Amino acid sequence: MSEQSISSALSGSADQISDDLAAAIAREHFGLAGHAALLTGERDQNFLLRTAHAKFVLKISHPDEDRGAIDFQTAALLCLAQSDPELPTPRIIRTRDGRSEAVVRDSRGAARVARVLSFLPGVMAAGCPVSPKLRLAIGHTLARFDRALAQFAHPADSFDLSWDIVKFARLRPMLSGVADPADRANVERALDRFDGSIAPVLPGLRHQVIHNDLNPYNILVSEEEPGVISGVLDFGDMIRAPLVNDLAIASAYHVGQGGEALTPVLEIVGAYSALNPLTAEESDLLYDLIATRLAMTVLITEWRAARHPENRAYILKNHPAAVRGLIALRGIARTDAQARFRRASGQDI
Repeated sequence: MSEQSISSALSGSADQISDDLAAAIAREHFGLAGHAALLTGERDQNFLLRTAHAKFVLKISHPDEDRGAIDFQTAALLCLAQSDPELPTPRIIRTRDGRSEAVVRDSRGAARVARVLSFLPGVMAAGCPVSPKLRLAIGHTLARFDRALAQFAHPADSFDLSWDIVKFARLRPMLSGVADPADRANVERALDRFDGSIAPVLPGLRHQVIHNDLNPYNILVSEEEPGVISGVLDFGDMIRAPLVNDLAIASAYHVGQGGEALTPVLEIVGAYSALNPLTAEESDLLYDLIATRLAMTVLITEWRAARHPENRAYILKNHPAAVRGLIALRGIARTDAQARFRRASGQDI
């Protein structure tokens, strides 16, 4: 498929900011003198900044990133800090003249936006044993996050994003790029189900700004208290979308194997619903929305990995689990799943 047929966020490269230049940017614009070290990332360049007394994260945007989208992310972080101060999200560190961001130039002269966020301690949930306690914490934390943003709005909160579940149908041309025939068939089934039964009802659901990517690589867990979430990261995929999509996305990374594949997901759904209740219609859509997210992961990551082989390992980090999740969901009858989701949400069947 052509590069123009999907969001530009999935393609394009940029000049690489060096550690030394990143440190200079932090010093000049934010008054933070220290050493910068590049962190892994898919589009933005992120650096761990160590000063004499603290650690921070310096984010340098991709030069093609829409300025409105960047301002949207910043505004959302400010809203979260005000609406729920105890929520473990990064705090905006102001520039030397009190702004929330600075415009800098890379070695090619391209303008890029620099922001500094507070550093959140902990280890990635992707590297931790996922206990029922942690799954409950994920559901509870996401519910708090969504409640904190329930009234938030921004002019750029509906930008074009290929990771938006609502846009799943337009990814169909990517099917030919899925290497394994069985995987391709599972993804195609998810696309067909989405086109026929899911897409038509999404416009009528509750919409708000959601995180849209609460996967285990975007969750930090306390080293001192296993099962306690110490950080929620990566707000680049935030968008205005159906609220239930946020829960489906977070749940998609916890589909188990075998006959109890839904058990881990139900723990997350139950914890979320206890704080931010779902409607019956939203509960009934979870099964297919989870499958949709898994299918999107297979499609997009394979497409991107083929075009960016130098970053293949990072791009494909969630791919194996997505394949396994789609296979596991095929072994569960939709009506049974819907009944279990309703019970987990505290609704009468």
